[in-house]
Order: sequence, then C-alpha cells, then structure tokens
Amino acid sequence: MTEMQELSDKLHSVLKITEEAPTGSPSAYLADSVDRSDSDATEDRAQWREFDRFMDKQAKERPYPKYLYRAHVHGHPFPRLPDVFEGDSDSFGSDYHLWCENNAVSPILVPIDDPMDISTVEDFFYELSLHLGKTSFNLPPRDDDEQPFRSSLVSLSGDFCWTTQRICRIGRITNKKKDQLPGLAIFKSSTIGSSGVRVWRVEDMLSYLDKRLGKNSVHISPDLRRWATNADEFVCWSLVPRDALVAFTPLPGLIKALDGRKKAFLTKEFVDSNYLGDFRRLPLVHISRREYADRASEFVRNIITNVSSLEEAKQLCMHMKEVLSNPYTWGYEVARSVKGLDEAISGLWKQP
Repeated sequence: MTEMQELSDKLHSVLKITEEAPTGSPSAYLADSVDRSDSDATEDRAQWREFDRFMDKQAKERPYPKYLYRAHVHGHPFPRLPDVFEGDSDSFGSDYHLWCENNAVSPILVPIDDPMDISTVEDFFYELSLHLGKTSFNLPPRDDDEQPFRSSLVSLSGDFCWTTQRICRIGRITNKKKDQLPGLAIFKSSTIGSSGVRVWRVEDMLSYLDKRLGKNSVHISPDLRRWATNADEFVCWSLVPRDALVAFTPLPGLIKALDGRKKAFLTKEFVDSNYLGDFRRLPLVHISRREYADRASEFVRNIITNVSSLEEAKQLCMHMKEVLSNPYTWGYEVARSVKGLDEAISGLWKQP
C-alpha cells in the first residue's frame, strides 16, 4: 500500500496548483518533474493506444448503459463553493479534483487533465487499485504524518438499484451541520464521452490488466474485483462533466413521497440496510399491483422533478419503467408483470 501511495502522490504532484502558476497545465508540470527518455515516452503512448483499442472493443461487444448513476455527497470531502451566478457551484469531481478546487477557491481555475499525459498505463492501474480500496468517504490519517488518499478517479455505476441503496447508506453518515447534501445523480453516458472526459467500465479494465499487463504487475484483490463487478462500476478521470447530468435527487426525495399521505416506494428495510445482500435476505413486503404502480410512479415523479427538458423527462421515464419492472428487486411480493405500471409512469412526462 505504501508503494502504491507513493506512486499516486507522484501523479498528483505534477497536477498540484501552486501559488506561482495556479492555471498552469499538467503537462507543463510533468516536463519539469518527470525525467523520461524519448523511447520510454514512445513506448508509453503505444501502450495507451493498445489500452484504448482494447476498451473500445469491449465497449462494442458490451455497450455501456444509456444512463450511469452516482451516490454523491455535495460538500464532501470539502465544503461547497459559493457561486454568485448559480448558487452553490457543485461539481462531480474526484477527491483530488475537489481538493484542487478548494485550494483554488474556484472550479474555473482547475485544469482538466488526461491520464495519458501524466502517467503510464501501469501507473494508472495503481491509481485504480487504490481507488477501489477506499471507501466512499476518506478514512482519517492513521498518524500525524499520513494524509488521506485523494483519488483522481470518480466512480459511477450502471446499476440503479445498487446505487440507490448505496446513497441510502451514505446518507445516514453525512454531516448536515457541514452543509453536506447526499443524493443520487443520473448522467447520460453518451454526453460524458462527447465532452472529452474518458469513462471506462472497471470490469473491462480488469480484463485488460489480466490479459495484457499480467496480474503480478498490479494487484487488485478478489474482494475488490467482486465489489466492482457487483456494482457494474465505471470510472471517470478527474470529474464527471456537469453537462452530462440529467437529474440530481437529494436523499429525502428518494425515501419520502411528495404526498405525505402516501407511502414511499423505498421500504424502510431497503433504506436501513447496509448492503443489498443484507436486504435480499429480508422478508418481502406484500402489496397489490395497483399499490406498487402508485408507489413506483410517485418515486419516478420525485426523480424527474428537476429534469431540464420534457423530452429528457420522457426518455428517463421510459428507462425507469424497465428499472422498476421487477418488484422483487425492490423487496415487494407482487406479480412480476405489474399491471398499471406502464400507464402510471408513462403518464408522468405528459403532466404539466
């Protein structure tokens, strides 16, 4: 772990925003801090091209989901930045990117780098191994001299249920006194890619590691591999662009019904479980088909409330019909094909 932390620190050192050059490019710092021969640089670029080709091939064979999700906490691990034009200038950055924003007191002054410009593929996988090994909240330093690991990667998931349960758990340990706002973010994956920010499926990355680099080059434990696979985890470098955000639903909007007289879609058992595996072992809640459809449509209504366009709301509604079509996934005992669910959810985007 110490060696991997040192490698990560070296990567971060070339990106550090200094008082002398707060807007300098990462490549400029790299030129001053890393002494590599031309042949090494050529080999590095060739390996990155091989990695890109491999990941592109995997993505064609197993296309990325239309939407990716993130259990996110605005205001963690650093305070939210005030923005005089848009209120809080919240971004979906990595721990390291948010640390840079906090130091610069503005997201505008933080350069967006590309891992290809500052590291080798193997170094990149060391960063991934550290990232997968950390929790969603940084652990405190183990002694006075040790700093918490600030990852340059941002995690996303292709599994809506997994992410929803994750934010319920995270929400229980957020600090409201520090203006921390937990919620579920939904991103359009095609917009992430078209913005120039790279996004990768971790399971495909692990396949590249095993087939091309060899398991001995960077060790990622079986437990971490299972975690990434179960979550259908994806990662972006540095941040997820705000342009890709379709909806952000604060936690109360997920666990409470807009109409206080109605019951929320997410059961208390779901909200209070630490892991989906724990939740799956609990007894199912028995309700009628109509009741399930009503709860599900209210849940979707909360999510699409802040969607910017009617067309986007319509597309998200259609997607949510598929996500919620199996009541068992959400802890309910009703018929697998729920009569009325299609009509209830489809009608939401038509309402004023």
